[in-house]
Amino acid sequence: MANWHRLRLGIAGLVILLSMAQLGTAEIATGQQDAKALIQRLEQQYLNIPTPVFVQQLEKNTLPDSKLQAFIMEQRLINLSDLRSNALSLHRFGGLPGKSTRTFFAQITTAEIQANDLLPTLIQALGVSPEQIAQHQPLAGAQIYPAYTAWLANYAEPAEIAAALLVNFQSFGKNAARIAKALKQHKRLTNEQLRFLVSFSQLPEGFREQATEIVAKGLASGVRESDIEIRVRLIQAYEQEFWRAFEAKINTN
Repeated sequence: MANWHRLRLGIAGLVILLSMAQLGTAEIATGQQDAKALIQRLEQQYLNIPTPVFVQQLEKNTLPDSKLQAFIMEQRLINLSDLRSNALSLHRFGGLPGKSTRTFFAQITTAEIQANDLLPTLIQALGVSPEQIAQHQPLAGAQIYPAYTAWLANYAEPAEIAAALLVNFQSFGKNAARIAKALKQHKRLTNEQLRFLVSFSQLPEGFREQATEIVAKGLASGVRESDIEIRVRLIQAYEQEFWRAFEAKINTN
């Protein structure tokens, strides 16, 4: 009789464990759905922005070379800053449980290293000399963006950073692809010279899935959707300021 009682307790315990496992699986699925819905809403709201005047002029072949050279020198400074910011994010979050967070921040750090390796070829193709780089005075409007990504790396939650970078990567990538196409058409640049810009034209493999999982974990841990949206809204606003910085008269000589 005692053995039967213990067996009944064992079966009841197993049923409870299976129920908890099913509940956990359901919560994970719900969290993923919530994260996907949030990201989709943010993309619809913050990716629908006008094409920068800089890109429009380049496509019409009316953009002064001075502005094109200023763009690539500003981009050089941004990449150097973002490399350090991404490395800091990896330092902060690389040890968190779960593979997606570590992989995401390791991937963006590695991608920034690769982008910095590709950039000198484009700088040279656009006729920018080492003297110009040394004498270049950064544009305040263009450097707001990396200042904010540095803030994110220091203070934001992984979910906030992942959502902001996912949306912004697509925003910049769309313009980078159009710039690459225009430079190939009007400046006769080669595919090799344009690899820096092309590298931003598509999301890296697994990037969206990793970002979505990070956002799902963040929402489950108490990160508010409103805070995630603030990061996306601000990074997109600063992205637009970057492009507006080139609308003023620029002299790189």
